Amino acid sequence: MTRVMLNGINVLGAGGQAVVGSVVPCIAGVAPDITFDLVLPADQGYEYWHSTQNLNIHLMKRPANRFLGRFADIYLDISRWSREFNSDMCFTLGDLGPIHLKIPQIVLLHQSLLVYRNSDFEQLWTTTERWKFRYTRWHFGRMAPHCAAITVQTPVMAKRLHQTYNIPMDKIHVVSSALPAHLRTATGEIQPNAQMMAVNKPYRLLFLAAGYEHKNHCILPALAETLRQRGLANKVHVFVTLDPTVRSYERDLLARLKPYADCVTNLGRLPSDQVSAAYRAASALFMPTLVESFGLIYLEAMAHGCPILTSNRDFARWMCGDLAFYFEPTSPVSIADAVERFVTEGAPAQYAELAARRLADFPTSWEPVARHYVEILRQCVA
Repeated sequence: MTRVMLNGINVLGAGGQAVVGSVVPCIAGVAPDITFDLVLPADQGYEYWHSTQNLNIHLMKRPANRFLGRFADIYLDISRWSREFNSDMCFTLGDLGPIHLKIPQIVLLHQSLLVYRNSDFEQLWTTTERWKFRYTRWHFGRMAPHCAAITVQTPVMAKRLHQTYNIPMDKIHVVSSALPAHLRTATGEIQPNAQMMAVNKPYRLLFLAAGYEHKNHCILPALAETLRQRGLANKVHVFVTLDPTVRSYERDLLARLKPYADCVTNLGRLPSDQVSAAYRAASALFMPTLVESFGLIYLEAMAHGCPILTSNRDFARWMCGDLAFYFEPTSPVSIADAVERFVTEGAPAQYAELAARRLADFPTSWEPVARHYVEILRQCVA
């Protein structure tokens, strides 16, 4: 029987955990003839996961120092575990695996910053973050040529991966994520966000993003000045979702935005059960982001019937097509132009129908996604 090690030792974030929790059981379910050994970090909320007939769960303790633990995983532990499990293949579920493995390795690439280079936000990184991504990109560049296959979520990421690391296209597989359950069901009678509705302006723009440099929150002060100059500040209001307790970058942003309280309000980080209420209160989703890998936020807006104002970038164009107002995200004038067009023209004609058609392009369950992954696994084992 074929034996595959699923390397999830670096799946620490909530988004990654959600994907692993959805797709891994499906992978095991659609391939009963394969034995899977899923390696996960201990003390990260996986303690209640249980092994099944062909899926063995292994919770591994890691050093307290995350960086040392990561180096130990990549250079020592993953190879050792693959020998202990007698694995025929390793499927790395998070961007980086060993540079060399004696068995075929497939890597699931979801970190967009590995294939995008952009000084507009990289100059805002701390010294530690610069060195972290410099090493990560170097390691990925060394590892990628030795991989049996690399999976990405969109054709845009596939093209970028090919161009950046010269990976042959026949090694790159596009496997889209399934729509999350909350986007596949009716939102019901949800009351709009009260804080947003309390702002008495006809156009409320929801900037639903955590405070990372590539999300481009730093354009907001200049945008607010431009909106004032054009007389749009009395019509348009931007709502951000920053948490000043998380990173100093977010605290600094909010301090810079204090003089623009007439244009920008911080809602704080929104729990998942309050996101629909924010969409219900919003006139449009506002995303001046510089980099995305998949762009689930766009599909979320479509599912809520919320128009989109976003960056004129390849990832946004592929996801949104004709469903968005586009602008140059580094130019407050270009953004204000798009906002003014939205105020004047409103949402694209037949927005709801076009949005539903775009949503239908994505799998509605994880089973076809899992089957696609298993097909790639079988090809590489063969």
